[in-house]
Amino acid sequence: MGNRVPRTSSQQDWPAIRNQSLDVIHREGRDELHKIKAVGNLRISARFLSRVDFEPAVLRRRLRRALHDTQLIDGTPLDAVVTFDVDNLGSKLLLQAWWLVECQRWDEAADALRLAHQLTYCELPVIVTQHDLEKHRSKQAYLAEPRVVALWKIVGRQVNFGGERGRFELFDHGNGDLRAIKDEPEYRLNLTPLPPAHPYHPHTSPHDPPVRHHIGHYDEEEHAWYTDDMYTEASFSSFLMSTILARTIDDMHLTEQFIDRDVRGGVLAGLLDQSVHQPVEGTTAVIAFTIHDAPHKELLLTPFDHPFIAYIAIGDLGNGQVCARVLTTEPPAVGVSADAPFKDRLPRTTALARPVLGPIAPIVFDGEDPNEDDNGDGGGTG
Repeated sequence: MGNRVPRTSSQQDWPAIRNQSLDVIHREGRDELHKIKAVGNLRISARFLSRVDFEPAVLRRRLRRALHDTQLIDGTPLDAVVTFDVDNLGSKLLLQAWWLVECQRWDEAADALRLAHQLTYCELPVIVTQHDLEKHRSKQAYLAEPRVVALWKIVGRQVNFGGERGRFELFDHGNGDLRAIKDEPEYRLNLTPLPPAHPYHPHTSPHDPPVRHHIGHYDEEEHAWYTDDMYTEASFSSFLMSTILARTIDDMHLTEQFIDRDVRGGVLAGLLDQSVHQPVEGTTAVIAFTIHDAPHKELLLTPFDHPFIAYIAIGDLGNGQVCARVLTTEPPAVGVSADAPFKDRLPRTTALARPVLGPIAPIVFDGEDPNEDDNGDGGGTG
C-alpha cells in the first residue's frame, strides 16, 4: 500500500514536495499518511514524488485532524490550546504547520499558554498565523534552536500583558541576541550553557535550556518591568511560567512567613534542594530559578483548567532563613472580614497548600511558633 518504487543505488535524495522534505508518505486515502518511523527507513526517489501533489484542501483536512488527535501529556487535545489559521495558509505553510504538530512536542509551550489564559492574558486556542510561521525562515532554522524557544517564537506574541506591559514576544537579532517582551538591551536573554559547577547544570536539556535574564516583576507604580536583578532559570519553560506569574503578583492575595531553613525536619530545605525537574506531590508544575545565586522555587497548586490560580513561593534569603509565601487569585470567601486570617478568607487555596507544606503549614496559616515541636500531621484546620 502506498507508492512502491523499486529501490536502486541511484535513489539518494530524500523525497520532497515544493522543496519541503517529507517525513511521511500517503496510503489509501490521500490524507491518510504513514509516518516514516512507522514504516522504516523508506527512501523514494525525489524525481518520482516531485510529480505527486497534495491539494491544499487535503492538507487542511489532515492538519485539522492532526491538531485534534495530538494530545498533551495530560490528555488535552492540542487544538484546545493551539490551532492554525488553516484556511489562509498556502500549501508550503500548511506542510510546515503539519510537521510542527506531528513531529514536535508542545507540552511546555502549551502549559505556559494555559497559565496565561487563566490570568486572562490570552484566549484559547491561540491561532497561529502566516506571520507567526514566518518567524523561522526554514525547517533548518527552526531545528537550529532549542525546541521550546523555537515554539515560543511562534506563539509568544499571543500572550498580551496589557498596555505598556507588552506582549510575551521574542525578538531575535541573530548572533545570540534574543530579547523578550520589549526589544531593548535590558530584556536580553542569555541561553549560553551554564558552567559545570552550577547546580542546574546536571539537569539541563538541549530542548528546554536554562536562561539568564534581568526581567523581574512588573511594578504597577512605576508602570515598568523591574530589570535590575540577575535571574537564572532552570529551563526556558520555567522562565515562561515565572514571567507570566511575575506580571500578576501585585494583584494577588498572599500570606508570608520568614522561617528557618531547616526547621521541622528541613521541609523547606528539601524543596529548595531537590532536583529542579523532580515533581512535587500535590502540584501541577515546579518552577525553579535563582536570584543572584539564591535558590527559589514556585510550586503551582492549581490545574490549568481551574477557575483561579494558587502557588507557593519559597525563596532562600541566604542567612539560614527562607521566605515562604502562598499567593492566589481565589476570590475571598463571602461574608468574611477583610481583616480575617488568610486561611478564613481564602479557604480553598489554604486547603491546596497544606499537604504540600506539611509540618510547615501550621506556621504559615495558623500562627504556630516554628520552634515548637510539631505533631507531625502537617495540618491543623483552616
